[in-house]
Amino acid sequence: MIRNNKSICFTLIMIFFFIGCSSKKYFEPTKIDGNIKFEHKLQDKIDTVNRYGAVLDNGNVIGEDGLTQLQINKKSTYLNENKDYYIIAQDCYHIELINKKTQESKIISTSSCPLAAEVKNNQLAVVLSDNSTNIYDTYTQNILFTQKGIASIAINSLVAAPVFLDTLVVFPTLDGRLLVVDTKNFNPVRNIIINSEKFFNNVIYLVVEGENMFAATGKRLVSIISGHEFNYDADILDVLYDNTQYIYILTLEGQIIQLDKTLREVNKIKLPFANLNSIVIVGDKLYSIEKRGYLIEVNVNDFSSKIFQIKGSFGRMKLDKTKFYDKNKIYYDKYYFDFK
Repeated sequence: MIRNNKSICFTLIMIFFFIGCSSKKYFEPTKIDGNIKFEHKLQDKIDTVNRYGAVLDNGNVIGEDGLTQLQINKKSTYLNENKDYYIIAQDCYHIELINKKTQESKIISTSSCPLAAEVKNNQLAVVLSDNSTNIYDTYTQNILFTQKGIASIAINSLVAAPVFLDTLVVFPTLDGRLLVVDTKNFNPVRNIIINSEKFFNNVIYLVVEGENMFAATGKRLVSIISGHEFNYDADILDVLYDNTQYIYILTLEGQIIQLDKTLREVNKIKLPFANLNSIVIVGDKLYSIEKRGYLIEVNVNDFSSKIFQIKGSFGRMKLDKTKFYDKNKIYYDKYYFDFK
């Protein structure tokens, strides 16, 4: 009798499994506007990615402006770069700053794994895996400021980096906050709660332009315009501010949405069941790719769209490997589109 019950349970589990698999829906375009192939090839395939860069299997690094001169080893992680430095996590307890002009290197010790960082003058701002937000003096290696937030069990891989302003630094935390710290007296001056979800609630996007600031978690986008705060709730996959007047988001539901700075919807399209990745804007065109092998092109003026099938050697490519994008390019595995 026990054996029969087990057999029945197993049969029911398998039935539910196959029903679930068969009912899963995929993006199927009603119209294909043409075929397209990856026109460029990298020296090696992409191994790891974060918000600000990708590392190839051979150690070469792609930054926000394309392939860099930097090469790192397998034990290191690329974090970020600015006009003066490359920022590398050597392991879970050290950050390396590499001067772009002199190639000189500085090593800063940390208490846990660095996830995101930025440097200005002699101050290094770091977000650590235990949700600590630290400022280090790069000359003395002393900790000038530290504050530990609520530990996060699970986070989105798109971890935003701190942003330095004139006399402030804005930390994007792992628990859905923006912590603003004075870089002269090292006192917190503001704590902005974006969202309070328990899981995957880290800040995935942070940009500051003058008096305007845009930040997002996976559930909420916030804009602060001359001191006034605006919110937009969605299941957010990615965000891009185009440095003019619009913010663009990709959603879990297959939407591409154009918002103004106050987060009012201006335009949007919905591609049912689309699994979207990447936002690149060149001229008046926005480009994104869909996991099952499509390139989406959207005119940002009227939001008309075209869909191209991405062709490989044996038909349409399914894009199930590592992807990354910079200002002008979308990378997949060891190939890339250059839209400039």
